[in-house]
Amino acid sequence: MKATVTASLVFALAALSGLSPARAQQAAQCPRLPANAALHWEEVNNPDLLFCKATDEAGGQPFTIMVSNESPFEPIRRLRAESTMVNGSNTWWYRTEIAARPEIVARETSVTLPNGRVAYINIQVIDDAGLQRTYTQISALGF
Repeated sequence: MKATVTASLVFALAALSGLSPARAQQAAQCPRLPANAALHWEEVNNPDLLFCKATDEAGGQPFTIMVSNESPFEPIRRLRAESTMVNGSNTWWYRTEIAARPEIVARETSVTLPNGRVAYINIQVIDDAGLQRTYTQISALGF
């Protein structure tokens, strides 16, 4: 939950500080979205942090990515859930909870990128089908 709150807080602080989210299918620094994903990015970028929120046509937000020098995420082995490919590497996802929305299926992970920065990824969907769809979308991202 700490990481989910952190990601939400980062977006809120960026909005309050006057950094405006940019909406584009292929945002300049967010990972390339798969053409068939029907998603676009809302992006907040500053020198130390890139925050990418994937939004679908209905306004749903299946996942976010925060790229920085360090990740707020600290994996706990007992919360390990599924393993998928992220950025070409086999990656473990960890269960997390959204206190105010217990019906949400939430997962989080972090991966180290080739440039040494860390991408923290948070998924929040309504069911297991949405989780599998989001895993497929994330595995096709071009970092």
